[in-house]
Amino acid sequence: MSNYYNMPKLPTENSPKVEIFVDDKPVMVPGDTNLLEALKAVGIETPHVCYHPYLPVSGNCRQCLVEQEGPRGRMLVIACYTPVAPGMKIYTPASSARVKNARKATQEFMLVNHPLDCPICDKAGECTLQENYMEAGQNESRMRPEYGKNYHGNPAHQFIDAKGQLRGGKHVDLGPRVLLDEERCVQCDRCVRFMRSIAGSEQLQLAGRADHTYITTFPGEKLDHEYDLCVTDVCPVGAMTAKYFRFQKRVWLLSHTPTISMDDSLGANIWLDHADGRIYRVMPRCNPEVNRSWLSNTSRLAFQQFDKNRLPAMGFRVIQEVISETKSVGGKVALVAGGACTIEDLAALRMLKDSLGDSAELFGGTFKKVGAPDGIAMSGDPMANRMGFKLMGVPDDNLADLVKRAGEFKVLVTVNADLFGEDAAAASALEKIPSRIALSAFNDATAAKATLAFGIRHWSEIQGSMVNSLNILQKLNACPVCPDEKLRPAYEVLSELAGAKFGCASEAFRQAGAYAPALSGLTYDSIKSTGNLLEGGNA
Repeated sequence: MSNYYNMPKLPTENSPKVEIFVDDKPVMVPGDTNLLEALKAVGIETPHVCYHPYLPVSGNCRQCLVEQEGPRGRMLVIACYTPVAPGMKIYTPASSARVKNARKATQEFMLVNHPLDCPICDKAGECTLQENYMEAGQNESRMRPEYGKNYHGNPAHQFIDAKGQLRGGKHVDLGPRVLLDEERCVQCDRCVRFMRSIAGSEQLQLAGRADHTYITTFPGEKLDHEYDLCVTDVCPVGAMTAKYFRFQKRVWLLSHTPTISMDDSLGANIWLDHADGRIYRVMPRCNPEVNRSWLSNTSRLAFQQFDKNRLPAMGFRVIQEVISETKSVGGKVALVAGGACTIEDLAALRMLKDSLGDSAELFGGTFKKVGAPDGIAMSGDPMANRMGFKLMGVPDDNLADLVKRAGEFKVLVTVNADLFGEDAAAASALEKIPSRIALSAFNDATAAKATLAFGIRHWSEIQGSMVNSLNILQKLNACPVCPDEKLRPAYEVLSELAGAKFGCASEAFRQAGAYAPALSGLTYDSIKSTGNLLEGGNA
């Protein structure tokens, strides 16, 4: 059941088209993929539980059954593991009662020992079993109550409930972030395949046989990995649950904002799931060229600090006065951009630099170390918009020069750059600069060292854009969770300091086109949900 199988080959824009017959009708489908994906490409959804487009195919749930006509007549086959062949004849429930009954029977078999936890299950509302059950049309149970259910689970975790029923393990602690409800598990082994093939750390395995099979860790070991919360994403039922989200909010009460994680230059695509003015969870948003369906724990759990230790919006006139006075007396201003600055922020920063003329210099970068890419959803570069800096003509690695020449400047303006928090020793020379202005979402170490700290919106609360390490232009969207409506985006504050305030993000993006020809003529509407590969990209 958990052997290593082939990775599915997914259709692309360049996939060759072949003709097959579906329910006796000719259709053109991608010819280099499996039947499940080919049918999906022409609008025919096939129910499945164990199949995942970015995991090796195991074919153990049998939910994706279709009929294929062959030399020995029409036979049931699984669509997830059947390659497309020109001229093949396929039959779905639309024309085949056999397929309909087979799927219905398989669904019933899968549910026969599954607990009726839906009212209390965190997966309710996004559960694959629920969706397949509704499609199969199995409306009444044929279970004989005198026999009861045979719940799966480690014998060491089984218990007798108040009704005298033997139950499987409940809330089994797998590790620091994941709890397992053993009796809900349907042995799809997605989690096993993820840890083995994607995370590269085989910490989960199937133990036991037949109806005694259960998911477990190796003896004496814990599930503990930078991507271990991804097993809660791929779990099609409520077996694997994230401790941080468990019993927090019903999923149908959550709204979803698509945006980009600005903690790494790969720019993982994410959903910010929110309600009642707060973020409840961060989920990976599928982008085949960037992070596929995966998200690191670092990016996923960062939201827990988004509303903590925030700076208020104050002192704008003081900032104007300090900069104007410095310019009038011939003093120099150092403008420093941090890696989380968007394209719009950089456009406004360049406008401010232009308005100040030779009295201002641009700096950018981070004191954090650049690590190696993990090949999953992190590039290792903590400077999220580094490629955007290069595109906009803003330095991305000259902080050492700023530290060396700190004595030349009268004013330091940092934007989304916690220099003292990244390396207090390296940044200590900047204390020579008399006026230090920090534009930051958080009351961080640099704000504490500033003579004036001005609160701005966090990247999760703004509309904007960035260019990731693959040279893909990606769009951020504002999640309506800003703790103070008086807070403004950095680009708005900077553009007002420059004397030409941007009224909205689209105005700032339009201005960015004046500095970066690759952006000229583009609009937010022209940026695809998966981003636009800019010229010279290597995605």
